[in-house]
Amino acid sequence: MKVALLCSGLGNVYRGHEVFARDLFTLLSGSVDITLFKGGGESAPGERVVDNIPRNASCLNHIHVVASPKWAASAKAQERCRIEGETFAYAALEALLEGEFDVIHCLEREVCNIIYDNRHLFRATPKILFSNGGAIPARDLPRCDFVQEHTELNLSYSAKGKSFLIPHGVDVNVFHPEVISDFRVQQGIPKDAFVVISVGAVSYGHKRMDYVVREVAAVKDAYLLIVGQETKDTPEIMDLGKQLMGNRIIFTTVEHRDLPKLYAAANLFTLGSVFETFGIVHIEAMAMGLPVVCTNHRNQRAIVKEGIFIDVTRSGALTEAIRDRDRASLSALGQRGREIVLANYDLRVLKLQYIARYQSIAASSVSLPAYSFKNSLASNARNAVRGLARLIVGRAE
Repeated sequence: MKVALLCSGLGNVYRGHEVFARDLFTLLSGSVDITLFKGGGESAPGERVVDNIPRNASCLNHIHVVASPKWAASAKAQERCRIEGETFAYAALEALLEGEFDVIHCLEREVCNIIYDNRHLFRATPKILFSNGGAIPARDLPRCDFVQEHTELNLSYSAKGKSFLIPHGVDVNVFHPEVISDFRVQQGIPKDAFVVISVGAVSYGHKRMDYVVREVAAVKDAYLLIVGQETKDTPEIMDLGKQLMGNRIIFTTVEHRDLPKLYAAANLFTLGSVFETFGIVHIEAMAMGLPVVCTNHRNQRAIVKEGIFIDVTRSGALTEAIRDRDRASLSALGQRGREIVLANYDLRVLKLQYIARYQSIAASSVSLPAYSFKNSLASNARNAVRGLARLIVGRAE
């Protein structure tokens, strides 16, 4: 059984989506014949860098979209992702054809559609698996044979008959409460200070980091550590943080392998987003023994299970959740979070689920469109309509 794992964003951007791709490849390497196709970075054993136009390429700075000013930025962002995915997919096609993979596991919708539409080029038809990292409902899913969902809620909206559930996981040997960290000393944070950490893109939009800044700033003497990729909103949010918190706020970006040391410097984790398809950072923080304060959404309630769930759209909700809980109960909640991760999100357990699912998918049968009398009639009808149109409007030559 040979598996190709495709992620155009890996090496181009840093999000939970790309962390999932990296962790899955690392998890299965040595147990499965798996090749990672990524959009950037360096080549390595089992990894191939695929040429593409990355979403953050300067040549895409002048994208023209037909949209209202309110949605123009979002439309441009979608175009950037589309170009990255499509250029990546076509560039990867030759290696996929030569590799003769049994399962092609795609993480981006555009990539999935292109590989699926070109299955007729393969000597042996591969099975196309899509990981639905964006809570895409059944009607909008890309063309594929199987769909991996990460939560029960998303599974309920997915394509019946070809969808299955394997949640995101965390390496509990890397993310654990005994991690030694000197981050507080480096940053001059008092040993007994209460530190809140939030991990995600530093933006106004989905992650709502400005909300986190305002709410934590209102908690007397609390420190705030924001870890995440910079966006166009970052300078303004950093200015807001310095105005409200002075030296009690720290913004930084680190490699994922160094993230445990930052979690270890904190007392509580929070995220300002109203909704997350999953939110890997939730279970990373829980694995570290941190209590979690997050949105009161069905997805997050099902994933976190025992956290502090609030209406993140209400001013003061996060402030109250942090300020009004005694430190002992928060510590106990963090300990319980570690137990939940060990029972539900330990990668060592999920590894067996992935191997079994890949084997099942590889052994399944799929078929390409075949010639039939019905298809012939439809094709003849289309050709007749085209011929009639040429007779009416004429030909170019």
